[in-house]
Amino acid sequence: MTKESKVLNNNLDKKIAKMPYEEAVNRLEEVVESLSSKQVNLDKMIELYEEGKLLHQHCSKLLESAKLKIEEVKSY
Repeated sequence: MTKESKVLNNNLDKKIAKMPYEEAVNRLEEVVESLSSKQVNLDKMIELYEEGKLLHQHCSKLLESAKLKIEEVKSY
Protein backbone atom coordinates (compact mmCIF):
# COMPACT_ATOMS: atom_id res chain seq x y z
CA MET A 1 0.00 0.00 0.00
CA THR A 2 1.40 3.37 -0.99
CA LYS A 3 1.67 6.31 1.38
CA GLU A 4 -1.07 8.10 -0.58
CA SER A 5 -3.47 5.18 -0.36
CA LYS A 6 -2.80 4.87 3.39
CA VAL A 7 -3.77 8.53 3.86
CA LEU A 8 -6.91 8.07 1.76
CA ASN A 9 -7.80 4.91 3.64
CA ASN A 10 -7.30 6.67 6.99
CA ASN A 11 -9.55 9.55 5.88
CA LEU A 12 -12.16 7.05 4.70
CA ASP A 13 -11.92 5.23 8.04
CA LYS A 14 -12.69 8.47 9.88
CA LYS A 15 -15.58 9.31 7.57
CA ILE A 16 -17.14 5.87 7.91
CA ALA A 17 -16.69 5.87 11.70
CA LYS A 18 -19.01 8.90 11.88
CA MET A 19 -21.73 7.34 9.72
CA PRO A 20 -24.98 6.18 11.27
CA TYR A 21 -25.96 2.60 10.49
CA GLU A 22 -28.52 3.43 7.79
CA GLU A 23 -26.12 5.68 5.88
CA ALA A 24 -23.37 3.06 6.03
CA VAL A 25 -25.69 0.32 4.76
CA ASN A 26 -26.89 2.54 1.91
CA ARG A 27 -23.32 3.32 0.92
CA LEU A 28 -22.39 -0.36 1.14
CA GLU A 29 -25.26 -1.18 -1.24
CA GLU A 30 -23.96 1.45 -3.67
CA VAL A 31 -20.47 -0.05 -3.49
CA VAL A 32 -21.81 -3.55 -4.15
CA GLU A 33 -23.82 -2.27 -7.14
CA SER A 34 -20.75 -0.56 -8.57
CA LEU A 35 -18.63 -3.67 -8.17
CA SER A 36 -21.36 -5.85 -9.67
CA SER A 37 -21.74 -3.61 -12.71
CA LYS A 38 -18.16 -4.33 -13.82
CA GLN A 39 -18.10 -0.82 -15.30
CA VAL A 40 -15.10 0.30 -13.25
CA ASN A 41 -11.42 -0.29 -13.82
CA LEU A 42 -9.31 -2.53 -11.60
CA ASP A 43 -7.89 0.29 -9.46
CA LYS A 44 -11.38 1.62 -8.75
CA MET A 45 -12.60 -1.93 -7.98
CA ILE A 46 -9.86 -2.34 -5.40
CA GLU A 47 -10.71 1.04 -3.88
CA LEU A 48 -14.41 0.15 -3.73
CA TYR A 49 -13.63 -3.27 -2.25
CA GLU A 50 -11.58 -1.66 0.53
CA GLU A 51 -14.36 0.83 1.22
CA GLY A 52 -16.92 -1.97 1.28
CA LYS A 53 -14.82 -3.93 3.73
CA LEU A 54 -14.59 -0.91 6.06
CA LEU A 55 -18.33 -0.28 5.75
CA HIS A 56 -19.09 -3.92 6.55
CA GLN A 57 -16.89 -3.83 9.64
CA HIS A 58 -18.50 -0.57 10.79
CA CYS A 59 -22.03 -1.93 10.32
CA SER A 60 -21.12 -5.12 12.18
CA LYS A 61 -19.78 -3.12 15.12
CA LEU A 62 -22.91 -0.97 15.26
CA LEU A 63 -25.16 -4.04 15.16
CA GLU A 64 -23.18 -5.78 17.87
CA SER A 65 -23.41 -2.67 20.04
CA ALA A 66 -27.17 -2.49 19.51
CA LYS A 67 -27.51 -6.18 20.32
CA LEU A 68 -25.64 -5.71 23.61
CA LYS A 69 -27.85 -2.76 24.54
CA ILE A 70 -30.99 -4.79 23.84
CA GLU A 71 -29.72 -7.70 25.92
CA GLU A 72 -28.91 -5.28 28.74
CA VAL A 73 -32.43 -3.82 28.66
CA LYS A 74 -33.99 -7.28 28.54
CA SER A 75 -32.09 -8.33 31.65
CA TYR A 76 -33.92 -5.77 33.81
